[in-house]
Amino acid sequence: MKPSDTVTLTLKNIPPHLHRTLKAQAKRHKRSLNQEAILCLEHAVAMDAARPSLAAPPPPVSVGSILKPWSTRAEMLEGFLGRGDDAH
Repeated sequence: MKPSDTVTLTLKNIPPHLHRTLKAQAKRHKRSLNQEAILCLEHAVAMDAARPSLAAPPPPVSVGSILKPWSTRAEMLEGFLGRGDDAH
């Protein structure tokens, strides 16, 4: 990435504990505070992108493939009450 491709971002009102933690991490990793912050942002964005989106609905499922059809009302009640052949 060329310097002309970068953007300056200013963060305001960073909680002191977050600043201390980030500064300690940067020192431990032998990076500048700026480099550490960029790496943390890159990781957070990558993790978020890898998560399944809740915006897209799940694919449709055929009810017939999930539910066993009942031929009689008694069979239906046995299925609900768990007293069918499977329960013995």
